[in-house]
Amino acid sequence: MTEDLIGYDKIINNSMINVVMDVLKKIKKDNGLPGEHHIYLTFLTNENGVVISKSLKNKFRDKMTIVLQHQFRELEIKSDHFSVILHFDNKPEKIVIPYSALTRFFDPAVNFGIDFMLKSRQEKHEIELNHELANENLMAAGKEKKVEYEKTAEIVSLKEFMKETSK
Repeated sequence: MTEDLIGYDKIINNSMINVVMDVLKKIKKDNGLPGEHHIYLTFLTNENGVVISKSLKNKFRDKMTIVLQHQFRELEIKSDHFSVILHFDNKPEKIVIPYSALTRFFDPAVNFGIDFMLKSRQEKHEIELNHELANENLMAAGKEKKVEYEKTAEIVSLKEFMKETSK
């Protein structure tokens, strides 16, 4: 498979982040969410730039989901992160979330969601280690051929399709 020198994953991820930013800006401008809308935001708590209290970090070691609906305040939207004050155990806490930490955005009122394509460095590292271990196990089991793990796609040539329809 050819290496993606254009960077499609990054382009798509940036577009999805812009959707999230636009929604957050609209929520801030309108002083809340209209109708039955409410937003679930899932993020990686270990990502650089995430700021949460120690007690929240202890409860949510890897991932955390917050809900923006009625009880939030001081929503601030920046170019690389957003922050908001939410209540946890009746205590207000400011959370700072870089967009790079987001893994999921969902509004169940309209069944709209985004799953972010780019995995955290930790997840990528774990996947690479699993592939290396799988290859080592195959080699140890007497298999001579190394298995390469990569995404594949079936390509259909339009030229062949046009030949068939023009007959």
